[in-house]
Amino acid sequence: MQYIDSGSLHPSEQQRISEVLALYGFTSDWKGERGKGGMNNSTYMLQVDGTNYVMRQYETHNDPMKITFEHEVLAALQRSNFKLDTPSPVRRLSGEGGTFLPVKDTLTGHTKIVTLFHYREGINPIWHTPDQLLGLGKAAGALSSVLATLDMRLEPVYPPYYRIQDAYPLCSPERLLQLCTLPPEQLSACTNELKQLRDALPDLFEALRGMEHLPHQLVHGDVNASNVLVDQQLDGEICAILDFEFATWDLRVMELAVPMSDLLTMDKSEDWMWQAQEGLIRGFREQVSLEPEELLAIPRLILLRSLDVVMHFISRMFEGTDEPEVAVEQIVKLKQRIDWMRLHEERLREILVY
Repeated sequence: MQYIDSGSLHPSEQQRISEVLALYGFTSDWKGERGKGGMNNSTYMLQVDGTNYVMRQYETHNDPMKITFEHEVLAALQRSNFKLDTPSPVRRLSGEGGTFLPVKDTLTGHTKIVTLFHYREGINPIWHTPDQLLGLGKAAGALSSVLATLDMRLEPVYPPYYRIQDAYPLCSPERLLQLCTLPPEQLSACTNELKQLRDALPDLFEALRGMEHLPHQLVHGDVNASNVLVDQQLDGEICAILDFEFATWDLRVMELAVPMSDLLTMDKSEDWMWQAQEGLIRGFREQVSLEPEELLAIPRLILLRSLDVVMHFISRMFEGTDEPEVAVEQIVKLKQRIDWMRLHEERLREILVY
C-alpha cells in the first residue's frame, strides 16, 4: 500500500473510522484515506500499527442477511483448497465477535453496515492484450469448481439472475417496459435507445423461461476486472478474487456469461474482442465441463447480465443513490449488446462449441 494521506477525510469520516476500529479492539493511532471503492459500497484504506486493512461501508447491500451470507461464503472458501486469495473479514473483539457492525452516519443520520477486511497487495488488471483473458477464464473456472463443493448452512438472499422479476421491485419487467414506452425526463438522454429496447425486451424476458432446468450451484456472479487483483511481482498473474456480495445459488454457466458480457462494450477492435472471448472461454472450460444446453444458453445470458445491470441502476436512480447518467450509460450498453448479438450470435456459438 502506498503512502496514506488522512487529511483527505472529512471529520465525520474520521470519527466513524475511529469508532469502528475501537469496536474491533484497535486503540492505537491510525491513518486512512478513501479507496476507489465500487458502485455498491464505499471503501477506506487504513493502517494501524503498521498493518493494513480495508474498511468497507455497504451501500446497496446494507442488509445484515445479505452480508451474513457473503461472509459465510468467504469463511467456507478460507477452509477450502481454493488457491487464490479471497477477502478475509476481521473478527470483532466486542459483542459476539462477528465480522460486521452497524454504524450511524452523523451527516445523513442513516445507519450503514461496516466490515473490516485484511488488506491484500495487488491491483486491478488493465486488459492490454487479449491473452490476459485466458487467465481470467481460468480464475473464474477454478472458483466455480470450488464453489460447487462448498457446504453452505445458510440460504442465499439474492435470486438467480434469470428470476429477474424478483430482483428489482422498483424496476420490475413491467415497469421497465413502461419506461421504454414513455421515457421519463431523467432518462431523456437515451430516449431512442429505450424506445428500441421496447421491441427487443419481451423476447429476452421470454427466453429466460426454462433456465431453471440448467445446472445450478453457488456462484460469485460478478467476476470481472474490477473484482480481481493481479500480482505485479508475478507478471500480472491473477492472485485474488474480491467482492462476493452478489454470491448466490444460480446457473453454473452464469460465471462465464458475466465476464463475456462485460467484454462486449470495451473500447477494443473486433479482432481483439474475439481473441479475448476465445481465451476467456478456453480458460474457463479448462476448469469446468459445461453441458451443451449450458453453452446454448450463453448468448441469452450475456444479454441478461446487461439487462440486470440496467434494472439495478434504474432502481438506484429511483432510490436517489445514483444520478440518472449512470442508468443512461447502462441502457446504451444494453442496446449496443443486443445489436451486437443480432449480428454476431452465430459466430459466438461457433467458438462456444469448439
